[in-house]
Amino acid sequence: MKFYIVTPTYQSLEWLRGCVRSVAEQAGSGVEVHHHVQDGASADGTPEWLAEWQQLHAGTPGYCFTYESAPDKGMYDAINTAWSKMPADADVTAHLNSDEQYLPGALAEVMQRLHAHPAADIAIGAYFVADAQGRYICHRRPIHPSCFCSSVSCEIITCSCFHRAAAFRRHGIRFDTRWRSIGDLVFYRDIMATAPRVITMPDLCTSLFSVTGSNLGWSPVTQKEWVEYSATLSPLRLRTRAAVNLWCNLRRRGTDLFYPAPREYSLYLRGESQRTRRGIRRPTSHWGCREVGEE
Repeated sequence: MKFYIVTPTYQSLEWLRGCVRSVAEQAGSGVEVHHHVQDGASADGTPEWLAEWQQLHAGTPGYCFTYESAPDKGMYDAINTAWSKMPADADVTAHLNSDEQYLPGALAEVMQRLHAHPAADIAIGAYFVADAQGRYICHRRPIHPSCFCSSVSCEIITCSCFHRAAAFRRHGIRFDTRWRSIGDLVFYRDIMATAPRVITMPDLCTSLFSVTGSNLGWSPVTQKEWVEYSATLSPLRLRTRAAVNLWCNLRRRGTDLFYPAPREYSLYLRGESQRTRRGIRRPTSHWGCREVGEE
């Protein structure tokens, strides 16, 4: 199975190295990986590092690495550009931001699940959330998204979502570049409106999301865009937003009760070329808990 993974980046080389390494190690055991990095003409050494990485890994069996460094109109524009380069023989596609990583063996497990569910258009896994030092904050399990809830609550996080390439090409939905921050919500809202066949993998942690302090989801841009987006919603959708968010969080926490709590994870720390393994002392699915729970 061939995976086409796209990563947008700009001035984030310290995070990007770990992201790229985590994708490269997925190749093998029936998994082919084509990783494309779309860089927005960074001036922090990113283009030079990407060129060196591409040269060092040219000809690696099962692994293809490509990149482009050119000005863009933001993260979502970069992702769309990268997706426009998707090879015709790709079976699955996904996007992984530069401050995110795949866990060891993640794509091989996703491949097995998709083989077991040949009609599935989308597969969604669990993920870890860590702070800027790589310390555990929580883990989050997927819930089955709905068309109604997706219009006001982003039920899917991109780092643990995998699209069957045939369905992705067929519906043709890409990010709306009008948005700088809430594009994920609009993207999945539009996809859910096509009634895709979705499988969830709550027992499989595929990836790690880093809270770096500069994530757009916590920026004033998000608040401004939500006000603008709200003007497009019906009064019913607006009135039910708080209830929908509560319901989604309760479903996530309820799902967590049915699976063993994770006790360790591994990641690439900034500046490191090898994974660091860390234990989890107090597992939690509650993202609002900011207390570090690692050993």
